[in-house]
Amino acid sequence: MKYSLILAFLFVSFFISAQNNNNNLLQVTRYKLHPTELNIQNDVETEKINLKIYYLKDGDITADYRYFKPKKNEILFFFGNDIKTNTTQMYFKADDSLMHIYKKKDFNKLMKVVEILEYNVFSQEANFSSIDAYTALAQL
Repeated sequence: MKYSLILAFLFVSFFISAQNNNNNLLQVTRYKLHPTELNIQNDVETEKINLKIYYLKDGDITADYRYFKPKKNEILFFFGNDIKTNTTQMYFKADDSLMHIYKKKDFNKLMKVVEILEYNVFSQEANFSSIDAYTALAQL
């Protein structure tokens, strides 16, 4: 009886600690933006652009980057802090309807996306670098 109580206690404590560890959970946030907010109103024929952010506070985001595909009029941003290598990872993907806009590497259009991430999404995140985000977006 003692052993079963000890095992039950260990199982419950493990379950509770796993539930309280939110650092390695993938957080997904979506923003619906008007093309004027991204300075691309002359380049697209749509009313809304979806900016979807995948954030992994403690872990490698590369597998998620490879798995998720953008939908029509959607920009995906992947941001992870890999504790093992002590690095941050940033990747972008864009739908074909938006890809041609960002392939031109227009500084003002690239910076609009980075500014939204820097000031609206990751303003409190110390590891977020607007320079790294710009570089990742320019590599689309």
